[in-house]
Amino acid sequence: MLGLAAPTPYDLRFRLLGIPVRVHPLFWLIMAVLSGGENHLDKVLIFIGCAFLSILVHEYGHGLMSRFYGYPPTEIVLFWMGGYCACDLGRQRPWQRLAVLAAGPGSGFALLGLVFLVGNLFLGISFADDLELIRIMVGLSSGQNLSGAYFQLSPIAQSVFWVLTAINLMWGLLNLLPILPLDGGRITEVLLTMYNRRQGMRWAHIVSLLTAGALAMVFFQRNQIGPGIWFAYFAFQNYQVLQTLHQSAKYGLVEDDADWWKR
Repeated sequence: MLGLAAPTPYDLRFRLLGIPVRVHPLFWLIMAVLSGGENHLDKVLIFIGCAFLSILVHEYGHGLMSRFYGYPPTEIVLFWMGGYCACDLGRQRPWQRLAVLAAGPGSGFALLGLVFLVGNLFLGISFADDLELIRIMVGLSSGQNLSGAYFQLSPIAQSVFWVLTAINLMWGLLNLLPILPLDGGRITEVLLTMYNRRQGMRWAHIVSLLTAGALAMVFFQRNQIGPGIWFAYFAFQNYQVLQTLHQSAKYGLVEDDADWWKR
């Protein structure tokens, strides 16, 4: 999202399922800030742990799917507000690339399903409660229909269940928006490029600019400054890319390679 993360002496490194993983120190810092725990160390640690697990599962979805198609990732990096899986998407066929891109959010939703299943089998939380939690998070309910089973959990268990649900649901849905560089934006780019090999990339950035700009205005009108700034940044980022593409086309610097997608 914010470029590649240069290695530092303070990176956490390990290997899992044959894929090297590197966690940049800024990941821990940003997650601590996003936790909103302030002076509650337990809430900060729970949020960081849940975010680490959820984002790692997301990136492994990309990585394992890419390896399935014969393009093993070189590493997974957790950095800033998320991470990335370094794999050679450019050599994959369009449907392979779509599968790799969709596998990230799909893995997060699968983790959410596992959380709900564990809650049902071992914590007594019904699937009706799960649905009510989802309705609360998307703003469709005030929580009046939530049964007592959820409130009977310990404060730590409640927090873990809530944070895992929120991250894997809300961040997963957000990531599917047609905004580059989110996965949804990249999926849009692949689909549009399949439809029009020469203009698809530019169209994807136009869709990203309009979508991000519209969402930024909505959030600013609701005085939700944080999300507004975030989407405004995405809109500006796509505007800059469109300006670069326009200038490149103007001076004949665009590579005329309409068959890139076959490689």
